[in-house]
Amino acid sequence: MTQTQATIHDREGCDGRRGPAPSDPVEETPQPDVTIVSIGRLHDTDEGEWADVLQRATIALDLRRHFRDPHALSVDLRQLTAHDQVVRDTVMDTPGVREVLAATALQVQGYLAGPTAAPLTVVTQCAGGRHRAAATAMALRAVVAGDVEQAAAYGLADAAKPFADRDLAVDLVHRDLHKDVVDR
Repeated sequence: MTQTQATIHDREGCDGRRGPAPSDPVEETPQPDVTIVSIGRLHDTDEGEWADVLQRATIALDLRRHFRDPHALSVDLRQLTAHDQVVRDTVMDTPGVREVLAATALQVQGYLAGPTAAPLTVVTQCAGGRHRAAATAMALRAVVAGDVEQAAAYGLADAAKPFADRDLAVDLVHRDLHKDVVDR
């Protein structure tokens, strides 16, 4: 007599197949409390795991119109990315950027204080995803992770302090940082 596999959802010592769960179940990686994703809107037609991230976003920051594009300011920045200090400095020195990130940190606190524990996705977006979106995502990750020292490097130490003892799992994903500069 052959037994077929059946899914069982009783959470009582069962791994989803017939019979008891193994004595040493493999631990799953816990889902992060907050995922911060940087994207370039010029890459929205590309396929991939994060292609639909804007539909899944809890909070979305569109930096395209309100904050200048660093590579439009200097040809020297065009081939650089947020991995380069000069790009991070240029983005963070843009008037208003720190204020928007501090306000976003307050939004994250508000969602986390809500009665339903659910993971958050914060999306930062710019044109190509290599400068503004990536640099602000890095800064926001430092803040929400409660890394006061790293947040201070972005001028956001005060915004990070309320998160310092929260011990949140925070993931950072750069959907388009590695992609070529888009000619426009």
